Amino acid sequence: MKYRLYQQARNLSWKVLQDCGIKQFPVNLGEICRFYKIKTIPYSKFTLWDMVDSQAKNGDGFSFQMENQYYIVFNDSINYLGRIRFTLAHEIGHILLGHVETITFYRNSEIDSQAAEKETQANIFARDLLMPAVVLSALNVHSATEIAKLCNISLQSAKIRAKRMEELYQRNCFQLHPLERDVILLFKDYIENNNTK
Repeated sequence: MKYRLYQQARNLSWKVLQDCGIKQFPVNLGEICRFYKIKTIPYSKFTLWDMVDSQAKNGDGFSFQMENQYYIVFNDSINYLGRIRFTLAHEIGHILLGHVETITFYRNSEIDSQAAEKETQANIFARDLLMPAVVLSALNVHSATEIAKLCNISLQSAKIRAKRMEELYQRNCFQLHPLERDVILLFKDYIENNNTK
């Protein structure tokens, strides 16, 4: 993936946290959807299946635009809320990154496909929205289990994040960007009340 696209997704996640005034874990996705006027619909209540790619029904969720309204449709038969949360964040990413214009995207994997740049970009956005590295670092969080519990996401997603966090810890790559420094200020009280250092 081009570094420019990586930066775009990462920086947008920090901006969304700020715009929505998110100050604690787990990140409130309902608040974010309300702020951006994105409507969510569970699969069990969705009635327009003939309008979307037939493969979408077998996935975790998808997003689309009808008239001037964005929608996220999510698979409510998935038993684990953490996976649904990542799907919702991923689809918010597609919408806010401008991917959802005439194409419907659907998600059915927690692992990036190297061939699908927009899918990878939406995953980066979701990862950094739900699990901002600067906050995890300030809390001294290292294990996937801690991340999954704190951020209310699946263990699979938390393992991917924990691996990336170890790279960032080794390079001490935190609070380098102004938007990232703003995020740490937003979470200041939460960090002080939950710090394990």
